[in-house]
Amino acid sequence: MKKILPIIIFLTAILIAGCNSESYGRTEILMGTVVTLKAEGKNSQDAVEESFTQIAELEKNILSDVKKIEDAAGNGDFIKISSDVYKILETAQVFSALTDGAFDVTIGKAIELWGIDNENPGVPTDEELSAVKNFVGFKHLQLQNGAARLDLRGVKINLGGIAKGYGVDLARKIFAEKKIQSGLIDFGTSTIFAVGKKKIGIKNPRAENELAAVGEIENSALSTSGDYEKFFIIDNRRYHHIINPKTCAPAATEIFSVSVVVDGREKNCGMLADILSTTAFIIGRERAEKFLIENKIPAKIISLIQAEHSGN
Repeated sequence: MKKILPIIIFLTAILIAGCNSESYGRTEILMGTVVTLKAEGKNSQDAVEESFTQIAELEKNILSDVKKIEDAAGNGDFIKISSDVYKILETAQVFSALTDGAFDVTIGKAIELWGIDNENPGVPTDEELSAVKNFVGFKHLQLQNGAARLDLRGVKINLGGIAKGYGVDLARKIFAEKKIQSGLIDFGTSTIFAVGKKKIGIKNPRAENELAAVGEIENSALSTSGDYEKFFIIDNRRYHHIINPKTCAPAATEIFSVSVVVDGREKNCGMLADILSTTAFIIGRERAEKFLIENKIPAKIISLIQAEHSGN
């Protein structure tokens, strides 16, 4: 398995600090990524520590609730789950319907089939791909009054395209309650929220020491999806971790990186950015921009890089 450096790097941070110069930051590994929280102001430590507490609780609930839902799959029972996980699944289902299944958290079985996260990934046979499609489809997941169920045993839930965004929103809410005016909520650089104004550079994952774009975001969420995070190469062809639910195979696209910014005035901007970057990577820029307009979503695509050589 080959991995390269993260795509998003912060060049400078313009921290809008008041008369109080207190600041606090900390990093932990949570939700399968490196989470860094930084805050400025007299409540900075409280904001960061409380955020980490809630993010850790979220991770615990996700692991527990997803397992309970999968263990009960096919038996007809609705499983009571935490309110946070229910909100994640509820939002996922809304966007699955809006995108005609381009975004789908029931993609877990297909991800397992490709083994992208394993030491020895490989290309499935046509027969294996055909079989796994029976276990992928957002209509397999049903929600009702704080409970969830899967209608077919063997369906697997993967929240990789939405959970980090929800974690960002949790921290953002706490930062707001603590009146943090400047800071950074960073989930492994793939999904972030800039409290105040930040200048960012987006690294070209195919060219070392080269920036594809430089920009500025303020009180907004940004999420990046690309074929550079997890992948393997066989016969000079790259197989990445972003699976198209329709084909149950890595999304066939010339894109290798797309970044989406969502206005922080949107209540669930972190979750939206996370969902939209994954969706945009799968369906392409033109369709993604049309989708944003049609659904009146306060978001914009700020970077999309076309691969010069397929298979690299």
